[in-house]
Amino acid sequence: MSQLQKMIARLSKPQGPGIGFGVAAREKPRQMLLAVLAADVNTAKALLAAGADVAIACATDAQAVKSLIEGLAGKDTVLGAWVSAIDAAGAEALQAAGCDFVISTLDGTAADAVDSEKMGIVVAVEGAPEDSTLRALGPLGLDGLFVEHRSGGGMSLAGQLELVRLSSFSGSQLLVTVSPDASLAELRVLRDSGGAVVVTPEKTTADQVKALVERLKALPPPRKPKHEGQEMALVPSVSSSYVEGEDGEEEEEV
Repeated sequence: MSQLQKMIARLSKPQGPGIGFGVAAREKPRQMLLAVLAADVNTAKALLAAGADVAIACATDAQAVKSLIEGLAGKDTVLGAWVSAIDAAGAEALQAAGCDFVISTLDGTAADAVDSEKMGIVVAVEGAPEDSTLRALGPLGLDGLFVEHRSGGGMSLAGQLELVRLSSFSGSQLLVTVSPDASLAELRVLRDSGGAVVVTPEKTTADQVKALVERLKALPPPRKPKHEGQEMALVPSVSSSYVEGEDGEEEEEV
């Protein structure tokens, strides 16, 4: 399991009470993770120091991405790579360099490059995948889907439903690109639509990262569904009623 997958899993876990008699001050947990796209080592280090959880290397070619990963690799650093295509040899080289997960398209990812025991795989969504394609992604053990979301100007309900469709049919969390100035309301909508990670573009500044971290901390917990706790009517199927009363005959009481 990749470190990214572990971090996403921890988002849904409730924070337990502190141990001991004193009242310990706890930092409010974030509702989403923050990843940053970076094309050079110094920028990535500055954004991680400002509060980003993950750095994603993006460069013009695979060798440049690998060099960037090597320059950032450290004990507590979670690194990803965004590449146009990857094969088994490329995946092995990135994993050896310290890469935790790779973002690539379905067509650009060789099947033998997917090994969740070694490195995580995030599929970059292109166009509008069919429901059957999204369902088929479930057994692959992906870390998530990468969605380039056009931030700003407000999202329509149709746009939100498309994100919900991607997440629910694939059974995967979403990594969604956002403007570094994304509002609290926009972040809430993305979170409620299946988004677990927001990804800021290149040229994001350290100050913008710090401000975005504070907005992520300010996100309220998800609302409980209105139907939660209500009883659901169980309607017997036609097949079950046929078995119980085969040929329409009733058993006679003895």
